[in-house]
Amino acid sequence: MSGVIIRIMGESDVVDVTMQPVGVPPKASPLLRGKDAGDRMNLLGHWLDQGRGTTCAEDPTCLEAMTIIASEFMATNPLSKDCQNGTTFILLTILREKWPVGLKAKFRVLANRVGANHTYLAHPCGANKLKNLSDEDSLKRSEADQLALALPFYRVNRKRFANSSAVQRLIKEA
Repeated sequence: MSGVIIRIMGESDVVDVTMQPVGVPPKASPLLRGKDAGDRMNLLGHWLDQGRGTTCAEDPTCLEAMTIIASEFMATNPLSKDCQNGTTFILLTILREKWPVGLKAKFRVLANRVGANHTYLAHPCGANKLKNLSDEDSLKRSEADQLALALPFYRVNRKRFANSSAVQRLIKEA
């Protein structure tokens, strides 16, 4: 599974990480200490929102934490089986979650645990086999194809995503 790129697409930023092999315990990250899977995903979404992603990805400790979060999430997803069959590129979106009326206090508590303004939903859009992972045009085409394939999911689940989420704009433009 070495050489699998996970392109993590948040509300405003996109970061590529190399997936860690399934079954290999990740290195401990001080940024993730004491955080459960939900907290980690909210932290990753927060980092990739409002222009924080580029700065975070430049910090090796933060980039390592991003890699751990995305790799752990993908390892528990059925798409991880595709990685054993030659997949080299996965698009993972992390987008703002809508807070239902009456439950906003509960969601605020979840967001506050990681210092975020929102909670986030993760959705792996798909996986592709690409021959040249250094070809940015190929990666962009694959990203666009995977977003197009995920569009029906986003349409059906549009009410799960915040009105301010980029997915609402994607649905309108499609």
